[in-house]
Amino acid sequence: MQRMDRVVVRHTYREQNRVADAMAKEAAKPTFLGRSSLLAVLPMFANNVFWADILGIEVVRNFLACNIKTISQNIALLGELQYPSNDSTL
Repeated sequence: MQRMDRVVVRHTYREQNRVADAMAKEAAKPTFLGRSSLLAVLPMFANNVFWADILGIEVVRNFLACNIKTISQNIALLGELQYPSNDSTL
């Protein structure tokens, strides 16, 4: 990239490039790790995503709500974790 004149790097949410997201998820599976593959045809697992993208079918990005219930559950979970003592008398 340093040898190219005008490179602009932009973040794209996975919902905006669902085919790449599907391919990346598949590549992260243990059967594909450490292997390189050159594909001439789109794999079947990404076919539906590809056609939905071609047809312009949109997916809404979902965010988990942050409310007092989820906050209290997270605090309770943190309280259950065991942390080493920070005893300065040692």
